[in-house]
Amino acid sequence: MSWLLAILYGHFSPLFFLIGPTSYIYVRNTLNDHEGISKKDLWHLIPSIYMLIGLFPYFLKPFEEKLSLVNKILNQPGELYINQIHVLSPSLINEFLRNFLYVYYAWLMITLLIKARWDMDESESSDPHTQQKQITFKWLIIFVSFNTFIASILLSSNFIVLFSPKQDLSNLHDYLPYYRILVMFAFVMPLLILLFPRVLYGIPKVTLEEIELIQSKKKKNQVDRVEPYVDDSFYELSQVILQYIETEKPYLNPRFSIRDIVVTLNIPQHHVSYCFNKILNNPFPSVKNKYRIEYVKGLILQDTEKRYSLEGLMKEAGFTSKNSFFQAFKEIEGCTPKVWAEQQKIP
Repeated sequence: MSWLLAILYGHFSPLFFLIGPTSYIYVRNTLNDHEGISKKDLWHLIPSIYMLIGLFPYFLKPFEEKLSLVNKILNQPGELYINQIHVLSPSLINEFLRNFLYVYYAWLMITLLIKARWDMDESESSDPHTQQKQITFKWLIIFVSFNTFIASILLSSNFIVLFSPKQDLSNLHDYLPYYRILVMFAFVMPLLILLFPRVLYGIPKVTLEEIELIQSKKKKNQVDRVEPYVDDSFYELSQVILQYIETEKPYLNPRFSIRDIVVTLNIPQHHVSYCFNKILNNPFPSVKNKYRIEYVKGLILQDTEKRYSLEGLMKEAGFTSKNSFFQAFKEIEGCTPKVWAEQQKIP
């Protein structure tokens, strides 16, 4: 176990300084329906880069020295603050700075939630977008609350050490297990997003580019101007996506994926997922298989000379395996392709 701690201790310290910034950017982007980071976000990396520079000499030390240091810390946790592995500042100060920044970012996240709450429409509605906002906002409250709790406890522990008489570190051994649990929670919390797949869509807001796309697809006899009302616009956007699938038939390509829709129509991927899962109430794989099966049925009806084998039908429609083909056909039609063909009384 000591050898593993020798690998982990110190080497990943710069990453700890990214917990606060990444959590803050996640909450901000979710509320604002943005993707990625901007140039202004790079300043959030300064503390992490500072830690990386100061730890560089430690990275070059022999593994035996690191193992010896870890064993000392395991026997006396006070060594965690006494040993100087950062060449620019003491370990206790670095620990305090990290947790102080964590609390600072927790406060920034709280202010984002308060502002978003003020801006949200309080009227109750059963439409998909309102439900999505409510689910996402509740999740963000849980996420920010956990981060705030963990950050506060970690910073409080630093205050206790800093202002204890003569900085007595003898009792740290009793608190070390709890400290480890808190740090683990700080890393695990972002992973919990995967347990709530509906929050991955965030709070979608239709963009001007998407409105222009909808306008370009509308018929000439319809109203030229599209009001940027979220629910109607996402419904219209869903129809644009379906129209693209129906006319271009990209599903015939065995490698057809949701990314193809994103690139072709220039729509954010989480907007496309939102349209399938929340507006159309049908996940992308199901829609793709539905179009492929309809294409297969059309081939069967047209193939009066029976030129196509089942394997040929499968490949023509974009399926890559017999199992997926038969499973999709049976889920949609309730029977195998052969039985369906016989039911159509094809000679």
